[in-house]
Amino acid sequence: MVRKNIPTDLDNLTSKQLVRYQDSLEVLRMMRSGTSFSKASSTVGISPSTAKKNLGNVLSTKKGKVTAKKSDMLLRKMRIYENGKEVFIQVRGSRRAKKIAQYHSAIGQRLDRNNKTALKPFRGSFIKDSRGKIHRFETDIDKIVTIFEQREEPEFFTVYQRR
Repeated sequence: MVRKNIPTDLDNLTSKQLVRYQDSLEVLRMMRSGTSFSKASSTVGISPSTAKKNLGNVLSTKKGKVTAKKSDMLLRKMRIYENGKEVFIQVRGSRRAKKIAQYHSAIGQRLDRNNKTALKPFRGSFIKDSRGKIHRFETDIDKIVTIFEQREEPEFFTVYQRR
């Protein structure tokens, strides 16, 4: 299941292609949580062939059962905060995506539970985007709160960008 057209920039995909790609990533996430490939595809509402096309060699078939590798190098567009601003960056790989998810979880712990040490592991920490640019995590809670307050309207929070 080797994918020949791996995206190198998610901004070059059409809205429809991006949604299908993100749906495929959701299938992968569900599989890693124990859901079967067919059940995950059905739940997300994407055809198995589209998911296989988008996930490529992250999936393998053994004795008729589709399984997912523990990590991948797939491209994801994710939200972070740096220099007092909200930005979306493209990262390659589930490990980098997990680090960003942990950062958002730490922000939630700081804001919701007043855990003053939650952001400590991210001070001075950075993440490299798919082009090799380094992004430093914003850990100043006042700047993060200001970013939240400047949003035009409350929205369903996601670390991934949808068009």
